[in-house]
Amino acid sequence: MPGRHTYFFRHRGDSYSTLKYLLELHEDALKDAGGASRINHQSVIKSATRKAVESAGGEDAYLTLFWKVAAMGLTLAHDHGFRDGNKRTAVLAMFATLEQNGHYPNPANDSVKVVIVLTAMGLLNIEDCGWALLMWCGLEAGDQSS
Repeated sequence: MPGRHTYFFRHRGDSYSTLKYLLELHEDALKDAGGASRINHQSVIKSATRKAVESAGGEDAYLTLFWKVAAMGLTLAHDHGFRDGNKRTAVLAMFATLEQNGHYPNPANDSVKVVIVLTAMGLLNIEDCGWALLMWCGLEAGDQSS
């Protein structure tokens, strides 16, 4: 198994998924549920890994860990970097990244499916997805500085 540094990189004290890790998560998602293994747009997948470090006017574009993770997940689910398994890969990546940072999502029943499908359809934005992640980790609005 490759070292941790090949799966995550550090930015402002938190860990975020690398391209190598997203590609492996995608393969895992396909093994578990089937689907076609092919990359449509590697630039989309790379872009997802860079959400944590994006900035606007010298400030982070996404201010908290949860919003950065949500931005990564939205990019993966909505922008179809893979031929198949985009939503499954997005969920695996978001949960793994949160767990790497000490947050353990425990969503109720089908809420993950609802949130990720609506996100992929463009009906939920980064903030909406971020709020869902925050709640699934048992945190509240005041805890979003994480």
